[in-house]
Amino acid sequence: MALLVPAGASAAEWEISVGGYMEQYLAFSSADIGGAADRDGVDAAVGTEFYFRPSITLDNGLTFGADLSLEGSASTTGDADGGIDEAFVFVRGSFGEILIGEQELAGSRLTPRPPGAYFPGPDASILSINSGSIGNFIPFSGAVGGVETGDDVYRGTLGSSFASIAGGDNQPSITYFTPRFAGFQLGLSYARDSSSSLTGSSTYTDLRHIFDIGANYVNSFGDFDVAISARWGTAENRFDPRADPQLWGAGISVERGGFTIGGNWSESRGSSRARNDGVAYEVGISYETGPWTFAFTHFHGQNTDNEHIGFGPEERLETFQLGVSYDLNYGATRVESPFSLAWADKAEIFGSITAVNFDEDVGDPGFGTPGNDVDGFVIGTGFRLSF
Repeated sequence: MALLVPAGASAAEWEISVGGYMEQYLAFSSADIGGAADRDGVDAAVGTEFYFRPSITLDNGLTFGADLSLEGSASTTGDADGGIDEAFVFVRGSFGEILIGEQELAGSRLTPRPPGAYFPGPDASILSINSGSIGNFIPFSGAVGGVETGDDVYRGTLGSSFASIAGGDNQPSITYFTPRFAGFQLGLSYARDSSSSLTGSSTYTDLRHIFDIGANYVNSFGDFDVAISARWGTAENRFDPRADPQLWGAGISVERGGFTIGGNWSESRGSSRARNDGVAYEVGISYETGPWTFAFTHFHGQNTDNEHIGFGPEERLETFQLGVSYDLNYGATRVESPFSLAWADKAEIFGSITAVNFDEDVGDPGFGTPGNDVDGFVIGTGFRLSF
């Protein structure tokens, strides 16, 4: 929703957008965990996010604005783990756009998101196989009954093809996007380090002088809508001069009629002692007909075993998901982009079946012991309001 507020004697007017989403997911899950008790049962998870976006356009054509996003809890325990997700100001004009503050880096913003079972896409939802959210039901990350499983899930190559060179999704940074020309757009971000004033993490983090560069191309060819992207990021390691952390990524989305096929890929190399080295990719296909959307997606991630850093063992995560959604507000105006989690006045019922397999080369005690593997599935349904 948007509000227009008069700006006194000025000819310009403030435009204020307020919106967000809330979703609730209820599911039965079953998990077999090597070395720990199995987990079966019904559980629930909730995800929320709200945004506030004021902006003003001056007579000279420049637009100044701000973006404040607040996240609610997205856990099965009900912990209040939400807070400010993004907070930045921007100026936009014929030269492009400059953003300053806590935000996603340019490469992530310019990467198309694989098709999902419902709007606005899998990355922002507890239904996602790309955000680590399925870990709410299948414990493939962290300590489970004294057994250590996967690490580097959120924005790392074990759990997401939207991996970040900075190790998180939002950093204090400055970003510049060029105007789109003949379908092409470039973006560049710089962050002093990987700290975050919003999360309270330490200023003295491992990485500093972080650069993230992205480019994409969007165009239509007859009945086909195509989006392609590429990215590269690099940084310095403050405590390990031998490290040369770098991140590569690419993505594609092709749409024709009600079908969308797409995927993306990320690879991280050169981190200290290979701590965050790995590769991830996701591919998916969706079909939309009237208020119904059907989708199938597959995610593969692997990286260095967090328990045996520097010795070579790896851990891997495979996830398959079949999803369906029904739009209760079908026909309402909506804005979609393969590069953006746009919002819309929408209400959806959705369901999914997800299969998860996590395995590692070496178990907790060390070499010669079997990995603490996790296998499981999740069957559930949910309801989502976007406004």
